[in-house]
Amino acid sequence: MRVLPPVPFVMREAQEDFICHGQTIRKGTTVYIFIYGVHHDSNAFPQPERFDPDRFHQSSVTNEERSPFAFVPFSAGSRNCIGQFLSSSQLHQ
Repeated sequence: MRVLPPVPFVMREAQEDFICHGQTIRKGTTVYIFIYGVHHDSNAFPQPERFDPDRFHQSSVTNEERSPFAFVPFSAGSRNCIGQFLSSSQLHQ
């Protein structure tokens, strides 16, 4: 789900003005978050194209090393995928 996310992007509305990569994003602007790009960021996932299931093992990474939003196959927050828990339960049977 990191290498090929189930959805290409999610949309959110900026709740306040902020600066991203030198660009000011105004409150109320619709922001598209490209999930594939987030999941292939080499700052969060060194060698992002390499298959390495150990990168998700609890002991291999601390919260200081990787943002909790670096891996968001179901999106995040109050508008995340309603099937997230069903999918997770199916994977862990």
